[in-house]
Amino acid sequence: MRTLLKTEGLSFSYGSGPLIKDLSFEISKGDLLWVLGPNGAGKSTLIKLLTGYLKPASGAIKFEGRELGLASVNELARTLAYVPSEIHLPYEFSVLETVLLGRAAHAGWWRDYSGQDRAAAALALEETGMSAFSARPVNSLSSGERQLVFIAQALAQSPKLLFLDEPTSHLDVKYTAEILSLLKKLAVEKRLGVCLVSHDISLAAASASRLLILKKGGGNLFGAPADLLKSSILAGVYGLKEESVRLFLGGAGTGVNSTR
Repeated sequence: MRTLLKTEGLSFSYGSGPLIKDLSFEISKGDLLWVLGPNGAGKSTLIKLLTGYLKPASGAIKFEGRELGLASVNELARTLAYVPSEIHLPYEFSVLETVLLGRAAHAGWWRDYSGQDRAAAALALEETGMSAFSARPVNSLSSGERQLVFIAQALAQSPKLLFLDEPTSHLDVKYTAEILSLLKKLAVEKRLGVCLVSHDISLAAASASRLLILKKGGGNLFGAPADLLKSSILAGVYGLKEESVRLFLGGAGTGVNSTR
């Protein structure tokens, strides 16, 4: 697999103690990387570092071998897409208008959207199953439908890497399944690198190709789900008894080892 993004000794802190410390991992084409860990371990902060919103205190972030910090904002917007955990639109944009906003880095602010921009938006709507909603006001949609629209907006950027912060939080089973199926398809068929933050261990067990587990205080683990999704490891990460962790692992149905 071709490496898209790689960190080397990445560290970051908001105060005196480290939030992220000496973190080294990579995301390759076709990866569906889940970032797990307790609250306060730096999961959302990591996504902000990887997309250039924050600068690391030390270490390196490289995209296709080049230092991320050397890229312009426009370059980042053309290659990296980010879907936050919650998005509120103050205006009554239609679904199509919302998705077209993802083309801003390609269109610029000085001209109208081109035929290529509109084709990219139409493809993104098709890929997310939202074409029939293109004329609807985005604020009239359900939470699951809106999440698909914002994923479509990110796809309209034509990125190589897609980052999502808790994309299935507050969604019902139907839309959770649809979004996870979509993300798998984007990774496997379109060969995007997909990285998502989540608290859901069982969903990670069912769909992750690789895992990054962040610990409070800056520790981390990176590797295959079969190696990391074990009750003995997760109990220490989350401060739980092993039998409590097994509740999240036992029903995953993936063959992941939930024992020592």
